[in-house]
Amino acid sequence: MVARRTGRQLAAVALAAVLASGSLAGCSGEGATATCSTSTCTITFDRSVNNAKISILGVEVQLVSADADTVTLKVAGNQVSINRGDGVKVGDLSVKVTSVTDSQIVVEASRNAGN
Repeated sequence: MVARRTGRQLAAVALAAVLASGSLAGCSGEGATATCSTSTCTITFDRSVNNAKISILGVEVQLVSADADTVTLKVAGNQVSINRGDGVKVGDLSVKVTSVTDSQIVVEASRNAGN
C-alpha cells in the first residue's frame, strides 16, 4: 500500500515538474521536428525534404519554398510568405521565421492571445 502511494506521489511530482517547466512535447513530422509548450512551438524544417510538414498545436504547417530571405509556408491550408525575422498572423497562430540556413529553416509558432 505504501509503495503504491509513493509511486503515485512520484508520478505526480514528475508531472508537476514537466508542466512547470513549460516543456511538454517534442514532435516530429515529415522532414520537420518541433519542441512545444502549451501555446508555442519551435519548428525546424529540413530543407532537403520536399514538402516537409508537421502538425503542431492542432495545425499542420508545411514548408512550400524558401530562398535566402523569404520562406513560404502553408499554415492550416493558408499559404503565406514571410521574410526572415518577420512574423505574420495566420488564423489562430502567429508565425515567425527566426533562421534560414542552407540545411534548415527555424520557425516559431504560437497561439494568438485570446484563442
